[in-house]
Amino acid sequence: MSDATVSGRARLAPGRLLSWTLSAVLIGWVVVYNVMRVAGGTPAGVALTSFLIGAVAGLVALVAGIWVRNRLIDSGRLHPVDPEAHVPSPADMTAPQGSVMGILWPAVAVAAGVQVVIALLLFIDWNGTDSATRATVELIMAVWFIFGGLWMAWEASNLRRLDAGGLDSVALGALLSAVLAGVAISRGFSVAIAAITVVVTGVASVLAYRAVHRLTRDRGVPWMAITAGIIALASLLIPLLTR
Repeated sequence: MSDATVSGRARLAPGRLLSWTLSAVLIGWVVVYNVMRVAGGTPAGVALTSFLIGAVAGLVALVAGIWVRNRLIDSGRLHPVDPEAHVPSPADMTAPQGSVMGILWPAVAVAAGVQVVIALLLFIDWNGTDSATRATVELIMAVWFIFGGLWMAWEASNLRRLDAGGLDSVALGALLSAVLAGVAISRGFSVAIAAITVVVTGVASVLAYRAVHRLTRDRGVPWMAITAGIIALASLLIPLLTR
């Protein structure tokens, strides 16, 4: 195998590297945040510290993972597939792949609607709170959820037309929404709808990651879908059990 071939296989597309970086930061934050909450820390008290520690730990793990990945590619034991280059176009999609889209797009549409609802409730709650005690993070969450809701509504329309070009981003965005909704539970912001948001966006993320796996390789274990499910479940259970 030539050096050029190995280099080409090892190189990550910018979009994929950004997605992996966001995922690493997100997972690191969730793990550290929940560990600190179980240890007795308050949501407000551990929010910034857990993010800083978790982000650094996630990035370190990402760098180590990329190094291991490149070593495996160099040895010929790993032959990565780039989903960005292999997601089929609507015209090339098979009937089974189209069925996957038929299950996924309604889940993404529901996730979009739920995010708009929680965004409005968070903003109303924030606006109705005394200015001296308003939590800025509640407003930030409201802004994210309204953005996420509108964006996922647009992506749901694309998926309905079998356009899966943004599938990777949908999976990551839904997972981030699930984590933020879990933080909303911890902070006592619209707890009921926040719990529903964790479930709905968590399911959408799992289905989206499973669809990425199905469309690009359809073999082996869909590890990202499994990981997304674990993160979403932790985002729901740990805040509820430690409130």
